[in-house]
Amino acid sequence: DGAALTQATCDAEALASCRAHVAALQANAKDGSISIGDALNLAILEEMLADPRIVIHAEDLQAGSSYNIPKLTQQTFGTLRAADEIIDEGHFIGKALGEGMNGYRPIVELMNTNFGIYGIAEMSSAGNTYATTGGQFQMPLTIIGAGGTAPNQNLGAEHSQPLHAYVMAIPGLKICTAASPEAAYGLAKSMIRDNGPGILFTPVKQMKGSMPIEGGSVPLDHCLPLNKAKLLHRASEASVQAGKAVTVLTYLHGVKEANLALEEILAEGMDVDLIEMRCLKPLDVETIRESLRRTHKLAMLDESTYSGGALPSSPPP
Repeated sequence: DGAALTQATCDAEALASCRAHVAALQANAKDGSISIGDALNLAILEEMLADPRIVIHAEDLQAGSSYNIPKLTQQTFGTLRAADEIIDEGHFIGKALGEGMNGYRPIVELMNTNFGIYGIAEMSSAGNTYATTGGQFQMPLTIIGAGGTAPNQNLGAEHSQPLHAYVMAIPGLKICTAASPEAAYGLAKSMIRDNGPGILFTPVKQMKGSMPIEGGSVPLDHCLPLNKAKLLHRASEASVQAGKAVTVLTYLHGVKEANLALEEILAEGMDVDLIEMRCLKPLDVETIRESLRRTHKLAMLDESTYSGGALPSSPPP
């Protein structure tokens, strides 16, 4: 019993503080006031409380990193399960790789995913280990972090690189994105429980603020599929019949940008099927194909470089 083992191996006072924190976050999730960073923290703490095989690595972990994603992990579970790491992404992604190969279920939080570039060799090893054995060699490894190029936000060159595009070619890796608290929570829980390696990207400029949540709350203990996109807005049948509807594919900060433009698009007599690409790899071809059967037009708002971006490199449906 994982929960019982956690109870027996953790300090009782620290465990009580953690559970109180989890209860507070769950209340925020229910009333729709939770941020993306806190939604990730909630998912991680819930999973670590339930499964003592789960370990976590992060920089400034004890202080909660930049967005509170690993908050209270070391204070609750100790230094063996929650390691405060040096500024060397390749080093601690490599440690997590070894743990995943030996029965643990590691999580790596990258304060900014741009610097995951220094751990690409280790990411490649994780993906290839899983892919070349057809998944027979289990390689649970979850990398989570804030990323994206954050258009017009002046983050500087070294904080604006599209790691999500750089790792698209690595076999065996699942690559997901979450632009809302409910997506971040549900995808994180699924990825942590999955037996293969994956990377979950979240929008760096939207980590702390609250935002509108579909349905008004984040469903607790609900896992989202790691292979499905999300239709956020469906074009009206009238716009489809008039030939004024377009399928729009986007992710991360592009979701906010597209929603901000939606009112103006509708006012001009046009409409969109707005699809959030929650899984960049594997690509959800069926959702894209179903939309294109209606609109016959495609626009891609890709948060990446002009060449070698994530969406243009995706196979056509």
